Amino acid sequence: MRSIMATIALAAIIGALALATATPTCDEAGVAQSKILIETPTIQFEEAMGNLSYLFGWTLAGSALSNDELDLGCSAISNLGHGKWAAQGLIPAYIQEPVCNQSHSSPNATLALPWELYYSTEVFVTQMLNAFAPNNTAAFTYLCNNLRFLSLDGFHLSDARVVNASCTKAGTLQPPRPFTAAPGVELNTNATVAYRNIISTLYGLLYASSALDETALNIYCAHEPEYIDGLNALLLNGTLVEETICNVKLPLTVDQSIAALKTWSSLAFTTVIENVSNVSGWLQWLANNLDVDAMNAVGLDGPAVLSQVSQDAMSASS
Repeated sequence: MRSIMATIALAAIIGALALATATPTCDEAGVAQSKILIETPTIQFEEAMGNLSYLFGWTLAGSALSNDELDLGCSAISNLGHGKWAAQGLIPAYIQEPVCNQSHSSPNATLALPWELYYSTEVFVTQMLNAFAPNNTAAFTYLCNNLRFLSLDGFHLSDARVVNASCTKAGTLQPPRPFTAAPGVELNTNATVAYRNIISTLYGLLYASSALDETALNIYCAHEPEYIDGLNALLLNGTLVEETICNVKLPLTVDQSIAALKTWSSLAFTTVIENVSNVSGWLQWLANNLDVDAMNAVGLDGPAVLSQVSQDAMSASS
C-alpha cells in the first residue's frame, strides 16, 4: 500500500484524478458494513455523520455565490441533494441548517469559517474517541499526556477541545497548554497540506455525488471555477475541489458514494492521528492500540486505517 504522503505527492504532480486512482477504496464488505450502519446507526456513527453534515452545510453556505443560491438550498436541500446525501448516511436537515442561517445575509466565508473549523474538530474528536476499545482507559490517558497542541493547531483543529476530550475520556485532568511547544515539536507541513487536499477531495466528491445525470455533472464542473475563491477562504484547496468534481464523468452510484465517503474520511483521520504527537514510538503505539471494530462502528474503514498506520510505523522504525 502506498503511504499517504506518497499518494498526496503524486496528486500534486498529476492532479485529483491520479489521487482518486492511486488511493484504494473500501471493498464491497466495507460498503455493506456502512449500509448496515446507515440503516441501524450506532450512537457514535450518528454523531460523526451529524457533525460531518453540519460541516458540509457550512462549507456549502460559506462558498455560495448569491442569496438566491442560499434561498434555494434553504428551501429544498433534499431536492438539491436528490436524496443521495441521505443514502450515504448524511443528515439533510443538518446540511440545511447552516444554509438557512446564512440565507438571512449575503454569503460570507468569514462568518462560515469558525463553524467549519468547529465541526471539523468535532468530526475528528468523535472519530478519535471511538478509534480505541471503549474500555482501554490507558490508551486515552496516553493520548491525554502526549497529544501536542501545536500539531493540532496545524490541522486547524481546536487543540484544547481535542486534548480535553481525550483527558475526559481517561478520567484525568487536562494538562495546561505550555507557553512554548514541547521539545522537538514542529509542524509537519507535508501532513497539513495532505489533510487539506484530502478534505477538499472529500468535499468535491460529496458535492458531485448529488448529481442524477451527466448533464448535472457538466453544469457542476462548468460553474465550479466561480467557487474557488470562496473555498480557498474556507481553507480548502478550491482548485482541487474543482478537479475532483470535473473528474467525475458519470453519476456516482450510492455504493460508490458510500465507498468514497468512507475512504476519504478514513484517510483524513489517519493523516491527523499519525501527526499529532512527536513522542517516540507514536506510530507503533497507534498500531498496537487502534481497534478495528471500534473504528468500523464510527464509520471509518478500520482495517484500512490500521493497515496504513502499521505500514507507516514499520517504515518509521526501519
